[in-house]
Amino acid sequence: MNDNGIIFNQNAKKIAFDDEHYEKMMTRYQRFMHNVENCTNYYSDLNLEKQRAFNIRCKAFKKLDKLLVDFDTNFTNNGGKILWANDADDAKQLIYDILHQERIRKIVKTKSTTIDEIGLTSFLEMKKIKVVDTNVGDFICSISNERSYNINDSAAHKTTSQVADLYTEKFGIKENCNAKQLTVCTKQILNEDLTNPEALITGANFLISNTGTIVFTENQGNILKSSVFAPVHIVVAGIDKLITSIDELSVLLPLTSFYEPNKNISSLYNLISKPSTDGDDVQKLFIVLLNNNRTNVLAKEKQREILSCIQCGACSDVCPIYNIIGGYTYEEYNPGPVGSILFPIVKGMEEASHFTTLCTSCGRCSEVCPVAIPLKDLFIENRKDLVKEDKSLISEKNFISHLIKKMSSRKNLDKMVSSFKDIELSVFIKKKWGNKRELPKFAKESFSDYWKNINKIN
Repeated sequence: MNDNGIIFNQNAKKIAFDDEHYEKMMTRYQRFMHNVENCTNYYSDLNLEKQRAFNIRCKAFKKLDKLLVDFDTNFTNNGGKILWANDADDAKQLIYDILHQERIRKIVKTKSTTIDEIGLTSFLEMKKIKVVDTNVGDFICSISNERSYNINDSAAHKTTSQVADLYTEKFGIKENCNAKQLTVCTKQILNEDLTNPEALITGANFLISNTGTIVFTENQGNILKSSVFAPVHIVVAGIDKLITSIDELSVLLPLTSFYEPNKNISSLYNLISKPSTDGDDVQKLFIVLLNNNRTNVLAKEKQREILSCIQCGACSDVCPIYNIIGGYTYEEYNPGPVGSILFPIVKGMEEASHFTTLCTSCGRCSEVCPVAIPLKDLFIENRKDLVKEDKSLISEKNFISHLIKKMSSRKNLDKMVSSFKDIELSVFIKKKWGNKRELPKFAKESFSDYWKNINKIN
């Protein structure tokens, strides 16, 4: 096993039997499943709508080269400037060059998996540029010096009382505030930065090629407020965000907020086609289009479907592995099933083969995915690639080889009595099974003997 896999297993063992953590995650899971039940009546045929969304995303990948050219042309004609980044280092340097040229020393940032992917916050802070997170969850993590725990709910690992204690310590507010009071307090703290930003950096949900439009979704209104006042707006987006036309948003946008707990408070949708203007002042609008190994994923005929993800986080909410080991165990920007499928492809099996094991094949993630990505099947495809590349563990190879030999004939299977079989099982898989769980025992009577007895065969 590679070093990353060893570290991953060590971190997983530390958290897997933490009862307090498990209780928090189960509370989130139950709340999410309640939302799922309440959403079933919003479509007459939900599965059909999911399939439509999946087809829209996959269709775009087949003609991505044309969509990128069209978006570049239309976005540039609208007054924006497009920058191409091959990897994370390119993207960070391009962004820093803009900020340095504009003499910007403080930026406001909205929640974005793509921004987390390139490690922008730590890079800018190293360059002495202050980064202010405007998402409430990200803000809580930033003042705690922690990274995001979940792609949608950054502070999912913290209880309301823990956040209240943190705010009392950092800002001197009264003790034992409830969630609503804490949210109001956060907005008051951030208001100055939101209404008077030197620069704004955001991600994007979709990029519309035929109009050069950038699409954002949010719940807190921070992008809408900041983008109006920011003299410089930098968007960081992967090349996989392209769709063909604005008409496709009628299918995709409702599904991005499909599992929101209160449908009366819909997500806010922002569409930007050109820089904003305030009198004679014209905003400078940039978009950094990021590859960062996405072309490697697109080259996979089956696994490219994972790029259809709309970052709703539903798969993580129902994943039994994620709910046991939590977001920090992954040590990556996209914890949960989606990241576990992506990382072996973009990082290589040599470095990230351990992610291929992070699926029980229960299929819950595929069931709740609002764009019908067959996540369970994609895990299986990665496991096939692992075997083809001969990167599986020697211990696993030996165990499977031994198992096939035993199972190939009833005679081999019945050579030993049950007590010896128990010892043999313990030798081969006890370490894999774990010290916290008891191995099952073989029956005293083999199936062959049982069959002969009930059918009175000599």
